[in-house]
Amino acid sequence: MLEGVKVLVTGATGQVARPIAEQLNGPCEVWAAARFSDAAAKEELESQGINTVFYSLEESELSHLPEVDYVIHCGCNTDPKTPEQGLLQNAEGPGFLMQRYRDVKAFFHMSSSSVYALAGDPSAAISEDAQLGGFASYSPHYAMSKQSAEAVVRFQARALNLPAIIARLDVAYGSHGHGGAPMALVEFMKHGIPYQRSEQGDSFCSPIHEDDIVAQVQGLLMHASVPAQTVNLGGDEPVAMEQILAYIESLTGLKATVNSGPQATWQMTVLDNNKRKKLAGPCRVQWQDGIQRALRARYPELLN
Repeated sequence: MLEGVKVLVTGATGQVARPIAEQLNGPCEVWAAARFSDAAAKEELESQGINTVFYSLEESELSHLPEVDYVIHCGCNTDPKTPEQGLLQNAEGPGFLMQRYRDVKAFFHMSSSSVYALAGDPSAAISEDAQLGGFASYSPHYAMSKQSAEAVVRFQARALNLPAIIARLDVAYGSHGHGGAPMALVEFMKHGIPYQRSEQGDSFCSPIHEDDIVAQVQGLLMHASVPAQTVNLGGDEPVAMEQILAYIESLTGLKATVNSGPQATWQMTVLDNNKRKKLAGPCRVQWQDGIQRALRARYPELLN
């Protein structure tokens, strides 16, 4: 685990990066980097003793960023409106960030499991050498931009001799940001929005709680290398979104409207986590416990 070092965390107001910044604060000197369009989030981070610094994914001149020992790059545009915007922010962005931090001990890049082409069997675990060419149904240009970003990070790791590691994150969830897909299901039920189940069957994924993400990121960062390694980052228990939906119903009394169609609301993937376990150990938060914890933090009034 990181201790006694300076760490820059990008995208630090977001769902994935904010828990990392908050939990590293104390053992480490944390610099939270973001645009801070939400002034309240900036104040909340600073009230905990976390340093803040403005950072935009489109910037190429980054000399204003502080000197640190490690960089954890989670900042990204999850819904670029054009291919150009996706490439500029999500692919070129980490390239310039690595150029600025060519002398750090290690660089962590958060990628996405959306880069994988969908498997024929939705419950089959996908390893790091599986076919790429994915597509995110919620954003037509996202998966392409994340796959492009991986190529940039790989190149810069070799060109700069900068130890790096790329983690393909699956379904993240918890108390921060929008809470991830499991908490979006709560909003669906609250507002009567139907969930669409695929006509082919359930939509399986590898959900990972924010606390496990924080621990895994630190463990994986210790294995940054040249050339950069790529590793899956998902929970250890494959679960169907439909199972999560039913579990939330049992905890809250809310009822979901479910219809069917050619594609699920979220067409997910199950990750093979064997490589990640060898590098950073197992996850510790079981999915049922994680869902309960997220509900207690976000919707205490709904729990039975």
